Amino acid sequence: MKNTAEIKKENQRRIWEILRDGLPHTKQEAARITGLSPATCNTILNELEQEGQVSGEKIRSGEVGRASVAYVLNRDYESFLCIGFELIRGRRSIFWRVLTATGEILDQGRDYLEKITCQDMEDKVGELKRRFPNLRAVAVGTPSVAEKGWIRHCDLPEFDHVPVVEILESKFQLPMHLENDMHYKVYGYYLKECSREDTVTILNYPGHVLPGMGTVVEGKVIKGWNQFAGMVGFLPYGISREEQVERLAPGSYLSFLSKGAASVIPLLNPRILVFTGDLVEASHIEKVREYCARTVPEAYLPEFVWVPDITEYYFAGMFERAVEEKWRTRL
Repeated sequence: MKNTAEIKKENQRRIWEILRDGLPHTKQEAARITGLSPATCNTILNELEQEGQVSGEKIRSGEVGRASVAYVLNRDYESFLCIGFELIRGRRSIFWRVLTATGEILDQGRDYLEKITCQDMEDKVGELKRRFPNLRAVAVGTPSVAEKGWIRHCDLPEFDHVPVVEILESKFQLPMHLENDMHYKVYGYYLKECSREDTVTILNYPGHVLPGMGTVVEGKVIKGWNQFAGMVGFLPYGISREEQVERLAPGSYLSFLSKGAASVIPLLNPRILVFTGDLVEASHIEKVREYCARTVPEAYLPEFVWVPDITEYYFAGMFERAVEEKWRTRL
């Protein structure tokens, strides 16, 4: 059973979420949308205003009558950092985006480096924290298994067995959420494109690195016992992973994608199967569907979707996790 403090925090978030659209809302609107009483909404909005999270302004619906107070989130109160690193087409990079609570982009960029270490991540987070001292939470994306704050089996071997969360949290005293990049991507896709009850899977096939997969079932990302779920590069293809990485290239990757898709469908039964990654071309999707149809009955084949650029979904998933981290650690 939830205690009083937990119920209060939950109610605060419900009202805060309403204001994330950036539009003004009255306590009456908040009560109607959340189902909370006007008195509860009034108390919470007053508390959030005192903290500086929201600001209120009196509005009048007509020339006569009592004025109401409409509340909006204060864009200067806090910001959220989405940051990650990846290896694409042989190039290592750190990328980032800083956003307000309403999703307004304050800063974004990408740095290409010959080698990336945790120190480089520390330096970038430190630089951004100096520029945005109101940073409230950070989401960190990694092309690896992200197990309890540690990185395992990373596309960038210099990150293997590094406790990234412990290092960054101890240095910056900010809540950090570390997760596999595919988990962020599929969560962002689900938030932007899917219905609440949907099951969606994304298969990502970049060149010369192990592919990844992510699945959301009714809003919950399937991560597995130790965050290993979705590592389709470890399917039994009958060859070594080194040979697989070598053959994940234009002209030779399609059999891996087809087998990966044909394995995913009967195990997870997604309604939508999304294909992305720099190897994947639109003309390949029908070939994959034909391959899957050899073993999967037509009635159980999902909708096949090609997304050439998954970036915005990636950031959407990271942003939402950073927001969740704010509320998880809020006293």
